[in-house]
Amino acid sequence: MTTGAPDMTEQPFSLLRNLARTGNDTHEHGDDTLSFINAMEKLNIHSVFDIVRRSKSAFVHELSRISDADAALAYENARCYATQIVRLYRNQLLSSGRTQQLTRRTGVRSLVDIGPGFPNLFKENWDLFCKVGAIEAKDSPVAYLTSLYRFAMEQLEGSVAEPSRIKLDERRPDLKDLLIDQQSTFTPVPTLHIVNQVLSKAINAYVDTVPEDKGKTIYQLVAEKQHPFQFPYNFHFQQITLGLTGKKPMLGELSYHVSLEVPATSTPTDEFGKVQQSSAIAQALMSGLSPEQQAIVLEPALTTQPEVIIPFFKTKYNIAYSDDASNPRNSLDTFMAKTELDSDAVEALLAMGGHTPYPSPNIQSAGQIAGGKPSHDEGAAAIVSRFGAGYVNGTAADPAMGLRKDIDGVVYLTNTSVDRFDRLQRMIRLQRWTGISFTALDTLVMAVIRSEGAVNPQMVLTVNTLRALGTYRYLNKRYGLAPDEFAAFVHQMPGEANDGRLPMFDRVFNNPALFDTPLVLDGSILDLDQDSSEHVKARAQLSRALHLSSTHEGLRQLAIDVRELIGNAPTDFRLNVSMISSLYRQARIASMFGLTTAQCRALIDLLGSLSFRKKVVSGQLDDTEPDVLDILMQLDWAVTWLEASDRDVTTLRRQAGWDMTETIVTQELTVQLEQLTNDARLAVVNSDQLASLDLPSKDDQNNTINWWLILSYLIDESGLVRTQPLHEEPAVSIRRTLHERLSAIAIAEPLASEVEARLATFVLNGYRNQHRLVEELLLTLTGLPPDRCEPVIRWAGSDVSKFLVALLWDHGVIETLSTLIRYSEVSQQLGLSARALRTFLINPRWLYAGSEGPFSLSPNSLYLLDRYSNWRDNCGYPEEALLEYFKQANDPQRDATQCAARLASLTGWTSSEVLAANALLTGSDRIASNMHEVDWLSRMHSASDVTGLSARQLLSATDLTATSTASHWKSVGEAVIAANR
Repeated sequence: MTTGAPDMTEQPFSLLRNLARTGNDTHEHGDDTLSFINAMEKLNIHSVFDIVRRSKSAFVHELSRISDADAALAYENARCYATQIVRLYRNQLLSSGRTQQLTRRTGVRSLVDIGPGFPNLFKENWDLFCKVGAIEAKDSPVAYLTSLYRFAMEQLEGSVAEPSRIKLDERRPDLKDLLIDQQSTFTPVPTLHIVNQVLSKAINAYVDTVPEDKGKTIYQLVAEKQHPFQFPYNFHFQQITLGLTGKKPMLGELSYHVSLEVPATSTPTDEFGKVQQSSAIAQALMSGLSPEQQAIVLEPALTTQPEVIIPFFKTKYNIAYSDDASNPRNSLDTFMAKTELDSDAVEALLAMGGHTPYPSPNIQSAGQIAGGKPSHDEGAAAIVSRFGAGYVNGTAADPAMGLRKDIDGVVYLTNTSVDRFDRLQRMIRLQRWTGISFTALDTLVMAVIRSEGAVNPQMVLTVNTLRALGTYRYLNKRYGLAPDEFAAFVHQMPGEANDGRLPMFDRVFNNPALFDTPLVLDGSILDLDQDSSEHVKARAQLSRALHLSSTHEGLRQLAIDVRELIGNAPTDFRLNVSMISSLYRQARIASMFGLTTAQCRALIDLLGSLSFRKKVVSGQLDDTEPDVLDILMQLDWAVTWLEASDRDVTTLRRQAGWDMTETIVTQELTVQLEQLTNDARLAVVNSDQLASLDLPSKDDQNNTINWWLILSYLIDESGLVRTQPLHEEPAVSIRRTLHERLSAIAIAEPLASEVEARLATFVLNGYRNQHRLVEELLLTLTGLPPDRCEPVIRWAGSDVSKFLVALLWDHGVIETLSTLIRYSEVSQQLGLSARALRTFLINPRWLYAGSEGPFSLSPNSLYLLDRYSNWRDNCGYPEEALLEYFKQANDPQRDATQCAARLASLTGWTSSEVLAANALLTGSDRIASNMHEVDWLSRMHSASDVTGLSARQLLSATDLTATSTASHWKSVGEAVIAANR
């Protein structure tokens, strides 16, 4: 028995031998040619079907390389044989082989199955058929794939031997091992998954040959690699970035959404944006840079040691460093190849050629500096040389980098250094990561560096750079802020430009030209009050450009702030870049948030008083305390909350007591107060009324009873009933006090009880009559329901007796009335019930844990009461359920699980999520027990709904930093992707 391919020499009836005889196979063969039969063996052809599977041109080409037989004739004969064989096979397969009778049968005989018919003529083998769409069908994807695979292997790869050809087995070594079944055939698989799978196998095979990378995952490798400039690539960071797009808060922004403190509860600090990590980390994460990218940005500046420089160029540029004439790093072609920049991008990077900057003709050298006197190194030429390429040129006194062509036409970078190559690679990477043009990015980066001042003399990228990029990215996404506009927020507006654009100064102040001469910055003093034409015109130009009025609330107020706050001491207002930029900064911030400059100034005061206003005026960055970046984020929050709560800045300041507005005393109000005064005199209780009670004058021991002295604990010397505790009804507290006082008097029953009842009725009637006067007044003036009168007055820090005393003695009654009206207005606006007011007055820590003593109207209490009102209106439960929850949560014998279940039902969340979030909030078995904490849980719930992340996953995301472990990033990335499915 023999095995393997058939031996054509032992098969006399082989079609291939017969086919060969038809060819020209009679002449002698040379040393380099084969006979037809031997050629077929070499080509691994064993039948005529192997020949016809190839195209005629491919067969002729292959055979002619190794044999001089007539390949075309042999191919045609093979096709004829193959056609005949197929036909014979089909005939034998389908025909029954039985001769059919030609006579027609009639009657019953015609019903017998012996006549001609399809089943009798054709004996189909139904086992050879399949269902439509089956994988074994001739038109199935499997048949198509098999045909393609055979075509690639036999005709494409087997046709011509080319050493440079990459064969299919090298490209897709997995194909030959693929299992073809129903699942693998019809289950859709993303192309990217296949690509990743194939590349992963190839990369893993390569990594195993590199000792220092052996054992590392692909994700580790691409995260550590730094060249080409597409790297480093953090897969899990990319998952988070892509998962938190659209209307979802991005990484870092998420921390602001679920910040433990908001500006209203933490002014004036930088606590807003902090969950587990500081707000500075949240701002850096908003930059959109991965941990590895942040590490590159913040790497220390290079030293001059060779052991540092050599690996730097190898890692960053993939260049072998050499400090001689053969060093390729200065070659423009090499630089472009390694950085993947084109020539125009290189010119933009170096701010030269078509991107050469030019100064504004309207900024003189004296207007460049604060003092108004130009220095030797602050001329226009020096400033222009830095615009657009300030960071990459660094602090060196050497000329700026440029390009030079040698005699051979080779272009080189000039004035380079190791430090400048380091700056170049950082700037190129930043540009690619942020998508900001080189000019705009350099403007922004240099604004940050100059804003840092003396703390950054080496002009390096710092954490403030990342904070600024993150804050800019957020404001750009939300308000469409441009990079140069943001640069003016932290330093000065640029007075230079390139690419045919107007310098920003001229774009803002001199375009379009509405005056006969443009505004020129020459360092001269601008008098805010002088009426000379020169000063009036300059003020008009500034007002028109910044869309301000020339009144006190417009340009004048901003200019006063600039001259008073921009430096360490008040100074004159001068027409220079620094002061004009400060004006622009304040006006642009206001317009960005949809506020007037007066409103924006008032809101900044509310958030942080004078210190915040000074930081906005100067724009200086400081990572040790709140700076302009923190203030911008707080302003964004404040504007959003004001819009949601249907308030404006003026109303907020007035309600919070920052702007005290006295009640206008109209004639009608005067008449009301006069009538109220007369009624109050009639409502006071006196000795005559007491005498009418017919009380005993002596006790059982014949001691004289001074009833008025006994009642002094309830009635003051003016005859006004003293205020009663809020936690008791007046009738109860009055009766209790009387019982305590009368217990010391020797009066037997039943007279003692009768006396107590008479006195209680007497005092309670006086209490009600006096309160009714104030209730009617507030109802008339503000519409405040009578049941809320007492808690509102107490909330305002007063009581009915104090108000009536002020009324009777005409001592500050209008001021007291203004305060009562203000508190009544807030109570009405928020719809606060009498029970809610009493609850929070008795237990101010149920509103905010940091409360000490009675709470008054402030941004803090206004915000928390507003959140309480919103919770009450949207939870779907009666208000009593909310107040009962606070009572339960503050009970020392509380059960955390029961509290979590009740709070979950009140917030529409689940108890497990409440417990998970609460772990960070309290760090103990205590569940959120005040409105401040409930508000945080509500914001967590909202963020969970928007992102699809659970509470635990949200807290894991807000805990991320650039130094977090890879497993931490992986868990958050997988959670974000899972939430998007």
